Amino acid sequence: MLNPFSWIKRASHRRWFYLLILVVVGLGLGVGLPNTSSAFGSCGLDGDAGIEIIQLITISDQQEVELGKCLNQQEVDQGLEIYRDRKITEYVQDIGQRLIPYSDRPNFPYTFQVVKDNTINAFALVGGFVYVHTGLLKGVENEAELAAVIAHEIAHITSKHSIEKLRQIIKDNNFTEIEYGTIINLLEDIAFSLPRGRQQEYEADRKGLEMLHGAGYASSGMTGFLQKLITIEKKSTNQPAMLRTHPETVKRLDTLKEIINRKGWDPNDGDGLDSAAYKQRIQSLAIE
Repeated sequence: MLNPFSWIKRASHRRWFYLLILVVVGLGLGVGLPNTSSAFGSCGLDGDAGIEIIQLITISDQQEVELGKCLNQQEVDQGLEIYRDRKITEYVQDIGQRLIPYSDRPNFPYTFQVVKDNTINAFALVGGFVYVHTGLLKGVENEAELAAVIAHEIAHITSKHSIEKLRQIIKDNNFTEIEYGTIINLLEDIAFSLPRGRQQEYEADRKGLEMLHGAGYASSGMTGFLQKLITIEKKSTNQPAMLRTHPETVKRLDTLKEIINRKGWDPNDGDGLDSAAYKQRIQSLAIE
């Protein structure tokens, strides 16, 4: 049975991963870090255990891209297996590039990669890195559904949702100084336990839908995929963790249908609904 949006949990290898994200917090929140420039360049942290919160600033695009590269390499080093089939990778990249001009950050550099994993999953990291599982490629019905998921992940990046959530938690707790370990534990909770903000998910859905339509895909790609998740949820006795950290799928689906109706779009008007053509494009996955 398909297991939608299951996260690969590698607890024993996360320490350096979270140290890397801590640099993002430091830059995005204005945290005073000792030796920040050298730490940034080496993708690690050195110095005192205490971090003083100084001011809130916005991370630059260049800093975000460089951090994304470090995070991507760290994930690969920790066991994230990138799928190396050239045709499949280029196919996913082509879909991503088709969507980008209709995003909020069309000039931002994005990197689209396929992860060899049979769970239905897609995720994004800072710096424009979008990851699509082979299980998602096999699980969607057509290209429009795949494009819808990719558009949703792009929207999380364009909206800087991870940095926004970190900033809000630190603000709510009135931190003036915080230890590395506390930040690491906080980030672990954000990544794997705490639900995403309802408004963040709805925003990613809305912006993703607008990207999908702007790029010429049928908007039913997004509603069709959410309907597929609802069906899987009903059949599953153990709801996947990723679904537990998202707003109720039925409500997300209803909201998207309302947007489509309000805009007067024909949900089936557009590209990407030919299931046979899609299956042909991912044929190399099916025979593995």
